[in-house]
Amino acid sequence: MADPSGNGTGDADNLRPPEQAHFSQEPRFPGDERPRHVPSQISLRSQSQSQIAQVPSNTGQNPPSRAEGAAEVGEELAWGPAHPCFPHLNPHVPLDSEEYTTTRVIRIRRDWMVRGDLAPTFSNLYPEILDPLLSEQEFRKIIAYLNEELVKAFDPFSLRSWFDGAMGLLTGWFWEDLGAPAVKSHLKRIEAWIDNWNREVGEKDGVHIWSLRQTAYMSLDIQIPDPKVGIVRSEAESVPGTRPSTGVGRGY
Repeated sequence: MADPSGNGTGDADNLRPPEQAHFSQEPRFPGDERPRHVPSQISLRSQSQSQIAQVPSNTGQNPPSRAEGAAEVGEELAWGPAHPCFPHLNPHVPLDSEEYTTTRVIRIRRDWMVRGDLAPTFSNLYPEILDPLLSEQEFRKIIAYLNEELVKAFDPFSLRSWFDGAMGLLTGWFWEDLGAPAVKSHLKRIEAWIDNWNREVGEKDGVHIWSLRQTAYMSLDIQIPDPKVGIVRSEAESVPGTRPSTGVGRGY
C-alpha cells in the first residue's frame, strides 16, 4: 500500500496478509491461498458468467454447468484489488487528511445481470471483511433496497418516463432544467436514504456509504476503519515476464 507521508517502512511492517477466513479451507498444495467459496450463489454467478464464457476448455469433457463454472471462477479469484474483500485506499477524502490513512473503502461492484445497462444495480456478494462492522443481513438489506429503487428510478418503459420524455421534447428540454423528471426526484430520495443510514446506523461503527454520485453509479463504496490488510510482497522473485505472484504472462 502507498504511504502518503513518504515513509513506507513503518506501514509495511504493520501490514498483515489476509486472514484465512477469506481463503480456501482446504488448500490443494502448500502456499495455495485461493479465496474460499462464499455461499452467495446468486451474486457469484452474476459476477462471473461473463468470465466463464471466456475461459477456454482444454479437455474433451462436457462443459461444466453454469453454477459449477461460477464456483470455479470464484475459487480462482486471487487476492488483490479485484477481490471483493480488498480494502482500497479512500479516494473520497483529501490525500493529506487523517481519514486517508485511517480508513479504507470496500468496493461493491455493479451486477450487470440484474437489469443490464438499463439501471445500475450492485452485487449482493457479501465481503466478509465487513464483519462485524456491517453484518451480512444489514448488507443484503442495503443492496436489496438500492437495487429495487434504482431499477424503479431508471425504468425507461414506465408511463412517467414516457411522459417526461414527451414533455422534454415539447419544451425544448426546459422540463429537465426545472428538475421536473421523476428520475431526478427519485435519485434524491435514494441519496437522502443513504445519508439517513449513515447517521443512524453506520456512524456508531465507523461505517460510511458514499454517495452513488461520487462513483458515477459504477460501484458502491463502503468506508470502514483500516483493517490493516494488504498485499505482502513474497520473498521469492516472480518469473520474468509474468505478473507478480501469478504464473500468467508470456509463455503461459
